[in-house]
Amino acid sequence: MAKSHPAVWRAICRQTLVRHERETRLSVSEARPIRRRTLHSEIVDHLRELIVSGELAPGQKIPEKALCERFDISRTPLREALKALSAEGMIELLPQRGARVVTITDEELQELFPIIASIEALAGELACEKISDAQIDAIRQMHEDMIEAYRASRSLEYSRLNRAIHFAIFEAADNASLLALYRNLELRIRNIRHTVRQAPRDWKEAVSDHEKILQALAARDGSRLGKIMRQHVMNTARTVRHSIDELQDSALVSDRE
Repeated sequence: MAKSHPAVWRAICRQTLVRHERETRLSVSEARPIRRRTLHSEIVDHLRELIVSGELAPGQKIPEKALCERFDISRTPLREALKALSAEGMIELLPQRGARVVTITDEELQELFPIIASIEALAGELACEKISDAQIDAIRQMHEDMIEAYRASRSLEYSRLNRAIHFAIFEAADNASLLALYRNLELRIRNIRHTVRQAPRDWKEAVSDHEKILQALAARDGSRLGKIMRQHVMNTARTVRHSIDELQDSALVSDRE
């Protein structure tokens, strides 16, 4: 029913966007006390954005004292928020040693990304068999918004829309089991995949991939879209690898200093 009505489908897409990742407005460089009426949810949102923006980098230990001072809160609500982010797969709790931002090992990189690439390729093929004009229009609008964010170098907004497009394709594939599997795997790499510090060349390549994805989707060319999405994910894996190498090199330099 919803697929035959553009307005209804656009509303569903907006709800999906909100469900997968709420867009936050706080600048990560802005320190301000948190309103008490929504203490837990606001702490979680702010910490998530610090991670997504890269201010808290993969592998970095969470500076609890500094964050408590920054948000004008005690350790207890901060630690409750860290537990929530641990459940999302963004934070690793260290017994008696606090917490740190999750990173990804070489082994996980080599194992997870080929699986995700295959799942996304299958989702693309299935989507081309079932997608409606209204769904394509909704994804096209997200794509255009993402391009605007890219041109304005708004990386956080770009990442949010990028992720939303991928999920919209899975929604169009209309396979609940495939979507559930993807959600589970994507959760393990979400703060890495969508927040790596992309070099200008890598970012440009990712945008080019998305242009091709949209073209294949509009043409309902499942075979072509599957190949594009598989390669797109593996390109992302390469970018993640470069980003992790740079972080490790920076850490070594810092240790020597």
